[in-house]
Amino acid sequence: MTAPATPSVKKRVVHISDVEGSWARLSTFVDRAAGVYFDKLSRLIVDEDTIFVFGGDAVDRGPWSRRVIRTLLEAKSRQPDHVVLIGGNRDINKLRLPRELNGALPKRAPAEIHALSKPDKLRWIFNHTMGAQPAFDFRQQELKAEGVDASDDAVVASFIADLLPEHGEHFRFLREAQLAFRHGPTLFVHGGIADEALGHVPGKARIDDVDEWIAALNAFYRQQLGLYAREPLLVDMSDPTWLPIVLYQAPKKGLGRNPESVVYGRFGSDSWNNPRLPSSSSLRWLKQRGITRVVVGHTPCGDVPAVLRGDGLGDDTAVEIVIADNSRGRVDIGTVVSIDPDGDVLGVDTRTRLDDDTEVEVRYRLPRADKSAIGGVTDDGRLIKAILADDTALLFRSDESFVMRQTSAPLSSLGTLAPPTDPAAP
Repeated sequence: MTAPATPSVKKRVVHISDVEGSWARLSTFVDRAAGVYFDKLSRLIVDEDTIFVFGGDAVDRGPWSRRVIRTLLEAKSRQPDHVVLIGGNRDINKLRLPRELNGALPKRAPAEIHALSKPDKLRWIFNHTMGAQPAFDFRQQELKAEGVDASDDAVVASFIADLLPEHGEHFRFLREAQLAFRHGPTLFVHGGIADEALGHVPGKARIDDVDEWIAALNAFYRQQLGLYAREPLLVDMSDPTWLPIVLYQAPKKGLGRNPESVVYGRFGSDSWNNPRLPSSSSLRWLKQRGITRVVVGHTPCGDVPAVLRGDGLGDDTAVEIVIADNSRGRVDIGTVVSIDPDGDVLGVDTRTRLDDDTEVEVRYRLPRADKSAIGGVTDDGRLIKAILADDTALLFRSDESFVMRQTSAPLSSLGTLAPPTDPAAP
């Protein structure tokens, strides 16, 4: 296994997360991002002055999950010091498949599910326990495109083969990934952080030092994958020794999130996950340990990243939160998040489609000292995602049933803006 990348200085960082099987999102990201490109062999190449961070969730909701995995894995294997893979919940939860398809279904599975064929069991698992309804059909399409057997049984066999420890590509991807990565003052995780997650590693006492916590979290992940490698097909109904990583990457029952996890944590506590800062105590914990920016994916927030800034809570909580999920964007383009070599300037490069079907290119650079209105919240709860050249604000709100509203309005018409704080997270 390649050793996890370590903090480095004076390198540009480019980041994308949650492509979820969309080759268009990964390839357009490479086209738009500085420091990465495809060579004549279609390999993803990272320049010497650049670190490429993939923020997790490579698979599930697009027709090219295997191609995405292979491309990221090949780049990591060839340039281990320049490619960082973060494990997302959609990547890690696939560890369950070999065991469940061989008989150890979740305890909540209805009795009749046990009598189904393996293809129908797999469809049920995707539909009811992984939120990956199209994954079976997408795998079938991809196998057909590869010119190999694409029968229902072959789909099942391909998922199991991809997760076998010896040569499975998905398992190799997981072995090359990690749960957290720090580059200077920036922390990268998949999901988010809350008070319960900071310093927490399953089975250990809380850790106060941020670098020791990151190292211990990644060590826990590697240890769990090692246990899985010994018994991926265990089919008795006892809990597997690698159950802790399954629980860590999954939501707590009834919550829709997992406050103890950096994989399934979220920012914002309203019903529809509108982006908001974590608690002031979480921001202070990070800032006191030298972390002034956290970059995540996981929480759908439209086409443009949500940039939330904690400066309004006082100097000791001046932390920037960047939520850059790509999974439910209206435009099939991979959003580029970049950080300059000094760690000061955040860059965003993407395109958005508004509710009136207008498409807008969004490119900006945001220095830490810039007191931009980006991240401000209007009195009706809309978040400012970007400011265009004509002082028009791009606005976002997630409404009931996760309907995403993307609109624009003159900045001067928005009145007094509130900081992106949440009453439930003071």
